[in-house]
Amino acid sequence: MPQLVGYRYFTETGLRGESGLYYDYIVGANGVFIRAENRFITATVCVQEATIRGLQPVITMMHLKHGKIPWQLYHLAISSMMMDALREHYFAIVWQDGYRLVHPEQEGTAASCHYQRVSDTVMEFHSHALMSSFFSGIDNRDEVGMAIFAVVGRLDKMIPEVEIRVGLYGYYDSLNQNEVFGDVLSHQQAA
Repeated sequence: MPQLVGYRYFTETGLRGESGLYYDYIVGANGVFIRAENRFITATVCVQEATIRGLQPVITMMHLKHGKIPWQLYHLAISSMMMDALREHYFAIVWQDGYRLVHPEQEGTAASCHYQRVSDTVMEFHSHALMSSFFSGIDNRDEVGMAIFAVVGRLDKMIPEVEIRVGLYGYYDSLNQNEVFGDVLSHQQAA
């Protein structure tokens, strides 16, 4: 029976050890990392930096399998949150034969938002209303799956604050907007 979690070493000849069904821990020259993939994302995130002699360095990375998310969805989510800046909101970007923005049924207050999770989610946005954008302890407890997560704060400003990270089962790495969002060509333009 295959292992659920793999434990591997990154040597001069490549990865050694058996891969797991869900994710792998990889020990490299620069620390311990977690690597996972699902239908939407492949990512490697640092768990703990360390110096380990005799191994090769591991590089953190995040790759969206269906390409970058269109900027239009980013702007639509942010502007929708700004229209009701006094309450927290949640949006999901899902993959359903293309990226789509979903605003599920929810109850938001000035300090919290309760919502239903959405299937096929690639990215989750939630706002902190008028507070700064930061990932809270509650966010860390809630965001334990594999996805891209964004928190939007200072919705009362002309340009709100946005923090983005990729999450792999409770381990995180910061991302910048250009790693996640990009211009999308239509099928005719790409041909």
